Amino acid sequence: MARIHGKSMLLGMGLGIIFTALIGCIFFLGYTPDADEAKIKTLARKYGMIEPGELAGTGSSGGISIEIDESETLAQIAKKLKDTGLIKETMQFQLKVLNQKAEDKILPGVYEFTGNEDEQKIIDILTGVAH
Repeated sequence: MARIHGKSMLLGMGLGIIFTALIGCIFFLGYTPDADEAKIKTLARKYGMIEPGELAGTGSSGGISIEIDESETLAQIAKKLKDTGLIKETMQFQLKVLNQKAEDKILPGVYEFTGNEDEQKIIDILTGVAH
């Protein structure tokens, strides 16, 4: 049985990679995807997907309004804020509230946000520190 030389093996693999790349280029030559961003968003709406900030709806001033009940937990409030696009991470927001010992100071009610508030400003609004 003949021994396979390393150079022959590398040459074969190299030629295989080049051949595969050429076939791929020929296959995708002139290919243009038929879906653009607008079409994808239309299809997503058709299947019930929404943009961040649409869950709570917009208020009369064009901001995002959120209603917080007395019985809601901090985790539920954080999830509601994340679903509307006001915060990015629920756990980070909850830790910030807990570090400030403000979890019991969140007041129930309907709150209006512009969408530009940072986490600290949201905490201040929910606890009644800033109006």
